[in-house]
Amino acid sequence: PDLPTAYPLRDLFDAAVRHKSVKVTCRQCRHVTLFSASALWYLFHRNGWQDRFADVQKRCICLICLHRRGTKVRFPELELVDEAPTETRLPEPSEIEWKRELRRRR
Repeated sequence: PDLPTAYPLRDLFDAAVRHKSVKVTCRQCRHVTLFSASALWYLFHRNGWQDRFADVQKRCICLICLHRRGTKVRFPELELVDEAPTETRLPEPSEIEWKRELRRRR
């Protein structure tokens, strides 16, 4: 698994193509949320945000810390896992939108 590959994981779209989930862990309270990589990519795509992992960390904040302490804790730990997502409120991209992006990236 640590061998170099011709198709490295650079962004959310690469993770979504491989059917991974994104595990987001708050650095302060250690709260963990699992997102579908395709749903998270679609959120970033719709808003016109960059979906590289470093840019994703800049945008993510811990809602638990925000509501309990009133502080915005940014730069969570990101990890790609094969588990089912726990956060299902984000909409998945439509099949047309997904295939359009696949064609664009070929």
